[in-house]
Amino acid sequence: MQELTGSQKKISLWRHSFVRRYLVIALLIAVLPLVVVTWLYDRFTGELLEDLGEQKVQYSMNATRAALSGFLKARKFELETIADLPNIERFVSEDPMSSELEPTHALISFETDSFDIYGVLFFDAQWQLQTALPGVASSGPPYWGGMELSLDGLPRRKFADFWLIGPQEPRPGLSGWFLLAAPLPMNAGETESPGFVALHIRFSSLTELLKNQSQIDGFTPLISTSEGQRFTVTGRVAQDQTPSWLSEEFAPGWSIEVIKHHPDVDFSQELRRPAFLMGAGVSVLLVIGLFMIVILRTKRRFGPLLEGAEAVSRGDWNIHIPSKGHDEFTLMANAFNRMGGRLQALIDSRLEVEKKAVLGEFSASIAHEVRNPLATIKVCVQSFPQDDNPRNTELITLVLEEIDRVNEVVENLLSFARPYDPERVWVTAGDLLRRLAALIDPLAARENIHLSLSGELDAPLCVDENQIQQVLMNLALNSIQAMPEGGELNLDVQTLNDKTVINVSDTGIGMVAEALDRATEPFYTTRSQGTGLGLSISKRLVQLNGGDLRITSESEAGTRVSLTFNASKDSHG
Repeated sequence: MQELTGSQKKISLWRHSFVRRYLVIALLIAVLPLVVVTWLYDRFTGELLEDLGEQKVQYSMNATRAALSGFLKARKFELETIADLPNIERFVSEDPMSSELEPTHALISFETDSFDIYGVLFFDAQWQLQTALPGVASSGPPYWGGMELSLDGLPRRKFADFWLIGPQEPRPGLSGWFLLAAPLPMNAGETESPGFVALHIRFSSLTELLKNQSQIDGFTPLISTSEGQRFTVTGRVAQDQTPSWLSEEFAPGWSIEVIKHHPDVDFSQELRRPAFLMGAGVSVLLVIGLFMIVILRTKRRFGPLLEGAEAVSRGDWNIHIPSKGHDEFTLMANAFNRMGGRLQALIDSRLEVEKKAVLGEFSASIAHEVRNPLATIKVCVQSFPQDDNPRNTELITLVLEEIDRVNEVVENLLSFARPYDPERVWVTAGDLLRRLAALIDPLAARENIHLSLSGELDAPLCVDENQIQQVLMNLALNSIQAMPEGGELNLDVQTLNDKTVINVSDTGIGMVAEALDRATEPFYTTRSQGTGLGLSISKRLVQLNGGDLRITSESEAGTRVSLTFNASKDSHG
């Protein structure tokens, strides 16, 4: 198949381009609805606006009805709570200020701490007022100045297990109100309730919920009761007797009504048809121009992404796509750049893993081949006959020491190649560090090194104690060897979120940048007697225990090694 030239690629790309299809579809989506809406507006604007207005009233009425019902339900809940209080029935027959009723009185005051409630009233079985407990909004009778409150002539409607009484319209010097009553609980042996407890509720608190409905021009909301009375948003009796246009009941006998004053919509500000059509045409042209600009800019932003994809396909992982702005293309370019870097890191990590695997297998093989002959040599040397020649004794001792040193290297190789699986248990960092301090304190004192423990020693971590003790011991010995003239060795514990961090820091000779970068590589060491496996094994053991080992150091300024472990109980089952 013949490969396309650059210009042919551009033509083919535009012919099958998503951008071209997006332009056509977007223009159809944007322009066709505008044309249809213009035609509909030209023919049906008046009827449509009137319908929308009525729907708005309907939606507002539903919301207002829900608010009115919610207000009554909240009062019902408060009344139920009061009716269930201990000794509540005694407020009908006893002094409410008695010390025995003082706790119940306090609970009633707490439940009625609202400016919507004047107080709590207690009636006997014949609906005669016996007790009036004032609330924060109470004033005048029946709370002060006499027990004058009569229910004669007020409508009463059963409301589930409650009674809805009233409303009492406002009178000169007195606000309107209504009652929500419930029967008092019966004592043992009684066949009927000893009376009723009622919330004395401010009527205008209910009518004020019509405010949202009253903000719609041409419509007036009212509340009508079972007796045919109508009340305005201020709680006063309505004088307008116009039949309701819409009515819905929100409580037994109580309804919200809407009076429609202007059935026809006023179009005094209506635009003339030619001017509107001209404006619609200009809008269509502006939409087309705007979409063309957007599509052309989008097409230009795709170019660098395509070039980056081509570079990655050629194996160039370090490609960098310039990113400007804060839009989706910038995010995509940044993601592309991160992807290239992470792919390079992944490849490097895979090579490192393969290298360590080969090294581990090689180390295990060499250790196995060396260990057995080494043991045989040691046994043979130990079996040499002793004589009085001090030179021969010194040589035998030297050979045995060197055999032990080689055996230690072999042991390190085996530890690096095949570390055993950790047996993790919950311990505190302080337990590990105190045990370490007890072991190395004599050596530190001999080397003129001051050893200190600090931080949150009670911080928990879930690790294999022996493995982490081995790591800490190795790090502490490294620090001591790095301070030939003495210094400070600090073992510190910190907690960060769900992490426990153990820091081993010294004031020794530190490490140069090259040594710091290669510190945990197998067989890398700066000491003549070192094997180069100590930090490698330590890092591997920390990783096996779900942790992380980080080293920070400066030449002649000391070294800090941080071991970070997850201390969350959830992460360990």
